[in-house]
Amino acid sequence: MRKDRRLARRWAAAISGAAAILLVLTIYADYRLGLRPVQPDGCICAPITFTVGEGWNAQVIADHLATAGLIRSRNAFITYINFHGLRPKLKAGTYAFRKSQSASVMAEDIAAGRTTSKRLIVPEGYTVGQIEAAAAVFGITKAEFQAALATPHTHSFLATKPANVSLEGYLFPDSYQVDSSSTAQSLVQEMLDNFGSHVGAEYQQAFAAEGLSLHQGLTIASIVEREVNVAADRPVVAQIFIKRFRSGMPLGSDVTACYAYQLQTGATLCNDNVAITVQSPYNTTLAPGLPPGPICSPGLSALDAVAHPAATGYLYFFTDKNGTDHFENTFAEQQANIAKYGLAGQ
Repeated sequence: MRKDRRLARRWAAAISGAAAILLVLTIYADYRLGLRPVQPDGCICAPITFTVGEGWNAQVIADHLATAGLIRSRNAFITYINFHGLRPKLKAGTYAFRKSQSASVMAEDIAAGRTTSKRLIVPEGYTVGQIEAAAAVFGITKAEFQAALATPHTHSFLATKPANVSLEGYLFPDSYQVDSSSTAQSLVQEMLDNFGSHVGAEYQQAFAAEGLSLHQGLTIASIVEREVNVAADRPVVAQIFIKRFRSGMPLGSDVTACYAYQLQTGATLCNDNVAITVQSPYNTTLAPGLPPGPICSPGLSALDAVAHPAATGYLYFFTDKNGTDHFENTFAEQQANIAKYGLAGQ
């Protein structure tokens, strides 16, 4: 009997220990999940301004972040701050956060005081010209920025970029810390390094499977970035452009016409009626094939769309006046739908 009791106690202890381990693992898994971004990495997430008031502690900051929809879990945010000793470092100020950022990144930014006054925000879809203008606010002149762009760069991902094409599209959209030691050269270098860390062999292989070089895939992604705002529609549009490119059809993208128009005139706004008549290799409503290079800096959502395009029979699309994308198999179907729903901007 004694032996049976000892055995029973051992089993009870083992079960209790296993339950404790399972509980710890469950708590840890919930903690890691709570730190994850509210939206996936590839989401089209605009920066959200968030202000930390003077004297706010971790609990108050967590409450406001949760109310703003920027974090999944108040407890996970507070636990991260406590575990990493960030409580005494939390700084008041105005920050720019995205729902694609993790709670740990936000905590580190607040602890480091990376406020908007010290961060250059480059949204998805920005052109080099727009990035130059944003950098100018921090004292980096257009001439300095252009000189940094013209400096030879040795990143391996530039191997398929033609020598006579700019770095348009390769300056990765993100937020960048800028201080008194920042230069145009260091900023461009950081943007290129950031591109390399996000757009590596995985994308090159995926593009190659579609018969595209990295430069070609990036170029199509930049057009998708400007053409389509709905993330779910992007793989369909990417497939249409890839199919047109393979078959020798004009891409027929109005956003490339606008880019060509702005490139030639220096205008900040686009005159659509004039843009489509511009003679430029970037204007795919007239010029065959792909433009020489990207027309903006695409985000991960657009890059993913080209890396993993949808499988459909569509060859045409347009966006109506309500912002809804329509897809068609034939030109006649497209014209009928345009007559029915109207075009964006009308």
